[in-house]
Amino acid sequence: MQNYLIRLQQIFWWLKSNPKTVFILIIIVIGLTRCHHSSAEAPGHTRVMTVESHTISNSLFYSGTIQPLRAVAVLSPTDGVIEEMPFHYGDVVTAGELLFTINSEKFQTEYKNALIQYVKARSDLSAGKNQLVQGEFLHTNKLISDDEFKLRQTNFYNSQLAFVQAKDALAKMLNQLNINNVNLFDLSIDDIEKINAALHMQGDEQRLKMSAPSAGVALLPVKMEGGADKKLGKGEQVKQGDVLALIGDGQGVSVHINVNEYDINQIKIGQHVKISGAAFPDYVLSGVVSGVDHQAQANQSGMPNFSAEVVVAKLTPEQQKAIYMGMSAKVEIDVEEPVQIAVPIAAVTEKNGNAYVQLQDAKTGKLHEVLVHTGKTTADSVVIVDGLQAGDKIVSVN
Repeated sequence: MQNYLIRLQQIFWWLKSNPKTVFILIIIVIGLTRCHHSSAEAPGHTRVMTVESHTISNSLFYSGTIQPLRAVAVLSPTDGVIEEMPFHYGDVVTAGELLFTINSEKFQTEYKNALIQYVKARSDLSAGKNQLVQGEFLHTNKLISDDEFKLRQTNFYNSQLAFVQAKDALAKMLNQLNINNVNLFDLSIDDIEKINAALHMQGDEQRLKMSAPSAGVALLPVKMEGGADKKLGKGEQVKQGDVLALIGDGQGVSVHINVNEYDINQIKIGQHVKISGAAFPDYVLSGVVSGVDHQAQANQSGMPNFSAEVVVAKLTPEQQKAIYMGMSAKVEIDVEEPVQIAVPIAAVTEKNGNAYVQLQDAKTGKLHEVLVHTGKTTADSVVIVDGLQAGDKIVSVN
């Protein structure tokens, strides 16, 4: 207790000997006290602002997957079994590159029939031509009637058509076979040994070859109805018309999105879009809306959705290396709405379910409350549908 009294006495003598310091401390304490009360009690500042018309941008967001700009289907021409498949789905392939080797008994039967039909059609064409030449001589010398001559002409023309069809059918099959030791188009009905050899091919020559129709990315076939993507491999059985692969144009990408019925009228062809993805965070792609369906399809919940497509026409080489087909993507579409009046949210007050603003009279400068009808609201503003005009002055709270 005695030490406490001694300490107070020392403080008293120090204050007495330093009157200027005491005065400064008192001023600081008073100032801090006033600042505290001012900040706690002062209301928000108001300002008079002029109402203006604005173009309001609204962003719509959708999700989808990266797909090629366009794709060409590689179809199986017949039933068979895949024996070779020297690529992996997702590989970049060149035009004419071997994709599938298929062993097919059905194709071999069709090939043999096509070869026989070609040889026969060639023989019939040669015979028809000889008969026509003879007919011209006989008709000129009035040894056969006009009807007989016309019949020979008709037979010759029919044999020409049959030959063209047979040659085309055989050519399509030979494009998928590896036959190098004989030119089958030179065979005639007299070349029976060569025909017999061509009908009984052995080894690799009897395998069906499927090549890439164009350069691009070899992709999985489209999703089968009610199932997963059909990924093929060696030993798989395929049927005629099956899609074995899709060759996609990887120079650009497309994304299909589903738009609900409330937003579909805001999506227009040519609108600019931004495409981003978690798997390629370093790139934001700029594209456009290229197509919009105007017939809805029900989604899993039964709600109607409209399909739309956005495209990026060209990717840089760096983007092509980083962005793969099938990656997830986020699509942002900026929708610009018509010019509208928008005011800060702080300028609008609500009473009994109605919205009001403080409007300044243009002549007297006095404020009075007016009823307004509001529209869409953004993070910091609200659209005024009715009740205000551009040029009006209203009060807003900062």
